[in-house]
Amino acid sequence: MDISHFFQSIGDKIGKFFDFNLVLENILVMKVAIILISISLLVSSLAILILVLSHHRFKKSIKLLKPYSSPTALPRITDQTK
Repeated sequence: MDISHFFQSIGDKIGKFFDFNLVLENILVMKVAIILISISLLVSSLAILILVLSHHRFKKSIKLLKPYSSPTALPRITDQTK
């Protein structure tokens, strides 16, 4: 018996037992899921980065407008009817 024929017959038996088509299909589904998850993570991280940059620019513009006021100070509402 040829050694390659022996290994091929063993491989065929293992393939029928484990149903490699089902395994390959599951691997393909997992790859697609991983790709979709990575795309969604990339989009959300870009959105957070844009949000942080706009917040930083907003804070910087407040500092330029009011150089001696604290950033946490809120404007006082005074009653104009008195």
